[in-house]
Amino acid sequence: MNSHLDEKKLYYQDAINVWEGFCQLHKELYDLTCEEYLTLLSSDMDKLEEMLPVKEQIILQIGQLEAERSELIQRLNGLKIFSNEIIRAGDLLTCFSEIESKAGIPALKNLNALLVDIIQKIQEQNKKNQMFLNKAMQSLREIKQGFAGKKTYTTYGADGMTRALGR
Repeated sequence: MNSHLDEKKLYYQDAINVWEGFCQLHKELYDLTCEEYLTLLSSDMDKLEEMLPVKEQIILQIGQLEAERSELIQRLNGLKIFSNEIIRAGDLLTCFSEIESKAGIPALKNLNALLVDIIQKIQEQNKKNQMFLNKAMQSLREIKQGFAGKKTYTTYGADGMTRALGR
């Protein structure tokens, strides 16, 4: 059998392992982000504080996997077993498409699609969390101003932005 093909298959397995790790860690991050929203709703600041180091640890592990992926790409480029240079993760997927077509199950392509889906869900959940935090901050600002004896009215300008008018 072709030694380049055998070598490609070994590196293909390495890529699958990296993508599986990405999917697992991003799923954990998504779950934590959803739990963060519920914690915000329940106003449990102690629990929220406990969640931050866990979130940071997951993000650190994702960064380590990213370094592993970059190292894999550099190694493949150095070996020149593919005709095209690999610059981005998408290039890596393209290079392994031949192996995936022969395997019958495009594992790497499927894992990448799953990863993209999870990342989109994380982004959507982060937007919800941020909206909740913005509303909470606005409410706290209004309460603080009420205690200070300042009455503030909020109006909208022609550009759709809010404008505070104080009395």
